[in-house]
Amino acid sequence: MSNITKLGGKLFSSSEKAVKARTAERMKTAEAKRKAAADRSKAGKDKQDAMTTQKRGSVATKIPVSATDIRQANTATALTGMQRRIDDMPDGNSKNMMQKLLNRQEKEFRKMQAGEAQKVENKAVQGARDARVKSGAVRGPYKPPTELPFSKGGMAKKKK
Repeated sequence: MSNITKLGGKLFSSSEKAVKARTAERMKTAEAKRKAAADRSKAGKDKQDAMTTQKRGSVATKIPVSATDIRQANTATALTGMQRRIDDMPDGNSKNMMQKLLNRQEKEFRKMQAGEAQKVENKAVQGARDARVKSGAVRGPYKPPTELPFSKGGMAKKKK
């Protein structure tokens, strides 16, 4: 019984044949584990790619997109396309005229976007200020006490 070894719940003889069998078995299990890990990695990569790949019609899945945002994106795309077409034109008066026109349109577009960003910032600041006033942290506009010592107005009552 000296040359028989118990390994993993199985009895093995310490002969060279048994050692080769154990090695082959370990290699098979290691290969199976490697393939399983590769499959898991590929599945995870595919899932990540599916989340990051832009699909038509799925722009507003997590962030609400307004019609104004879509119009602005289309305008920016059109301006970029126009710039490419102008760059492809031969040098001359028409190219200069078109470039000036495009520069003016881009300037108006950027100005409009900056104005909207300022509106958003002002709205956030005003909301924070209103919340502080409502909580009582800061004295807000004058609010008279609920019970005043004088009449609130209206017709005088006839004395008896």
